[in-house]
Amino acid sequence: MTVTITSWPAHTTEPIPVPLPNLGRCADCADEIRIRGNGRLYAHDCAGDGQLPLLALRPTFARWLWTQSKRRDEYTNLATLVAGRHFRACTRSPKITAADVDWTTAEELHQKLHARQLVPTGSEAMRVNGERCDGACRDLAKIAAIYERLIADGDPALVGRDEAAPGPTVRIRHDAKGWLLPDYSDFADCTTNHHRQQDGRPACTATAVWRVVEDHGLHLTIGFYCDADLPAKHRPAAEPPRRSTPPETASEPLRVSRDLRDTPGPSQGRTAVPGPDRPNSTRKEAR
Repeated sequence: MTVTITSWPAHTTEPIPVPLPNLGRCADCADEIRIRGNGRLYAHDCAGDGQLPLLALRPTFARWLWTQSKRRDEYTNLATLVAGRHFRACTRSPKITAADVDWTTAEELHQKLHARQLVPTGSEAMRVNGERCDGACRDLAKIAAIYERLIADGDPALVGRDEAAPGPTVRIRHDAKGWLLPDYSDFADCTTNHHRQQDGRPACTATAVWRVVEDHGLHLTIGFYCDADLPAKHRPAAEPPRRSTPPETASEPLRVSRDLRDTPGPSQGRTAVPGPDRPNSTRKEAR
């Protein structure tokens, strides 16, 4: 059987760029995922599907070029052809994103091209006649100019994003009776006196009335402070001291705060916690 091809797909040097990407970092897998119009992440086979991003990302040149590489029109689109050279060399190439490359700007990528040429040849010249740049460099310059125009005309809320890592969520509680810790706890390094020992200061004899919990997402840090040692950065957010309820009897030890242990619900098993009904158990006060 004879097959006659009447025409091949036309190859053009006219680039057709994609818009600047709206990406966010997933709090669960840390991948860079597109953000929907409602501010939540697109599905990407992760527990973070449909969740709010941990951080909204700037549309850098690397991220924009990676977004361009997702298109399949490299035969007719110079922008996709250039993007595919760096993110989709062939169907057997491992999938990479902008987070996997060691360059961010077009100029950094340009220098990487010459650095790769230097390894096998000993020279950064890309052409046999000794010229430093070749067609790949010129194509990259065209695409970089398009990106710069997109940035200049882009939404300031998207282009001017600040990628500084968000600070932890801080929760500060006050208990005039002081925070009591069970002896089997590992909170010793969180107390006022531990910080004083590190700073070479004498031990504190006051009551640790402040508890500061910093939620960093993947871990928590907990600190117990007396009123004099509460860090200045936490004082504006600190609750005003609340009137404490005196214990039922003078001889009964103070309770362990319910905020320091899980309170069993109707369907939960009860956790053994030292208390007045356990004569062999002891408790200590956070200092």
